[in-house]
Amino acid sequence: CGTTGYWFSTAAMFLWILAISYYVRSYLVEMTAKKLALGYKYATGDIAWDESATVVYPLICIGAGVCAGLFGIGGGIVQVPLMLHLGVQPKVASATSATMIMYTSATALTSFYVFGLLIMDYALPCFVIGMIVTAVGQIGTNELIKMLGRDSIIIFSVAAVVGVSAVLMGTHSAMSLASSDVDLSIGSFCQEGER
Repeated sequence: CGTTGYWFSTAAMFLWILAISYYVRSYLVEMTAKKLALGYKYATGDIAWDESATVVYPLICIGAGVCAGLFGIGGGIVQVPLMLHLGVQPKVASATSATMIMYTSATALTSFYVFGLLIMDYALPCFVIGMIVTAVGQIGTNELIKMLGRDSIIIFSVAAVVGVSAVLMGTHSAMSLASSDVDLSIGSFCQEGER
């Protein structure tokens, strides 16, 4: 951390992200223009990516990503309300969110492993428990949707998770700040993490 190679690779990553974002934005705007010219009828839940939507929504996603990184919240969970606002079907929004969470978690896992911060005695049981609970939750939610015939259960469950997370994070932060053993000093950007 802090070497020329580190900063070069970090800058290269951001430039790559910007290049891909520009390419995808151009593609989406072009495809939307073609669809409009041909009189394409959008299905329920399809998104019409116009000039403003291809700028505004990615900026909101960047803000959500920054909040996810700073506050430890799941960026995928933050994206679900945005996708629902765009008119995406709840099942599609939920699946997209789960996919984003999977890639974010894999990236975090890789980073922790590379920097020697991964505690295997802790990571393996958490992985197994996470997989089991996810499978039970997914199967249970699918059965409940079939039984009740309502996709709104997904929206309510996401709202509940976001609400409970906000309360727990606020409580934890208040308790941490109230305790006397919290170090609020600003350290080096490259200082080694605690194990």
